[in-house]
Order: sequence, then structure tokens, then C-alpha cells
Amino acid sequence: MPPTAPPVADARPETVPVVIGCGNEHRRDDACGLAAARLLRPVLEGRARVLECDGEATRLIDLWDGRGLVVVVDALQSGNPPGTVQRIEVGTEPLPAPLGATSTHGLSLAQGVALGRSLGRFPRRLVIYGIEAGDLEMGSGMTPAVSRGVDEVVARVELELRAPREPRAHA
Repeated sequence: MPPTAPPVADARPETVPVVIGCGNEHRRDDACGLAAARLLRPVLEGRARVLECDGEATRLIDLWDGRGLVVVVDALQSGNPPGTVQRIEVGTEPLPAPLGATSTHGLSLAQGVALGRSLGRFPRRLVIYGIEAGDLEMGSGMTPAVSRGVDEVVARVELELRAPREPRAHA
């Protein structure tokens, strides 16, 4: 699926926050990142670019390369109850184990982060919101718990982008 976003007027690309919702809308709870992006797009209009991505690592790298603040929303499986939200600010250390597991996107998000670092194609600041998935089987419609997690992430991302922090440099 190609990335989509409305234009953000009068801003240099590296200063405009980017939100990337990842997932597959045909794998039930894996659609949570896409659902969050679709809810955030009108809320953040004029303040951030909101993109959708299938989560494939090289596409993510193309979307975040050289940006300031990038927020990625994706499903994860860490053993927590479905709908649990985790916020991870990516530093120089490897990502937590749940993000390193095999993903429905091919390479995991953690592998994409590692690849982006090794290629020198990384944003100044990367924040990941992971929503614990319960059902990744083929089909449409998220489980109620994951839908509640999406609502929580939308509120948290909106709040985070209203009070931006100083960008950090990454190795």
C-alpha cells in the first residue's frame, strides 16, 4: 500500500512531525496502526504528516529518513493482554524483545530500526507505540480490546505532538 498524507503547509520536511501507522487491514488486530493513522489524520491536520505503511522495513526507512520526530504505531505481541499500549522511545540500545519477534510485515520493526541505523537513514527522534494484538488471523475488524488501545494511542499521540520535546540525535 502506498504511503498517503495530506500536505503540511510552510514547513521544512525535517521539522514536521511524521506519524506512521503500520499494519495489514486483512489481519484483524494487525490493522491497529492503520486505524490509529486514519483517526489521527484529521486531528493532526496542519501539525503533522500522517502516513500509512504496510510495515515493510525498507518502506519505513524511506518514510522516516532524515526526519525530526517520527511516531510509529504498530501491533505487537509481548504476552500482555490484548489492547495494552506500550510507548518506546528508541535510543541507541536494541529494542525490547517483543518488537524483535517475527512480524506479519516480513522484517520486524526492530529489524527495520537496526537496518535504518546501520544505513545511516534514521530520524532524529523515533517513538514507537505498540498495541498488543490478540487476533492476527485473516479477516477484518479489530477485537474490542485492541480498538480501545487504538483510542488510547490516538489520545496519547495527539497530546505528545502538542507538547514536543527537544529532538535527540541517534547513533
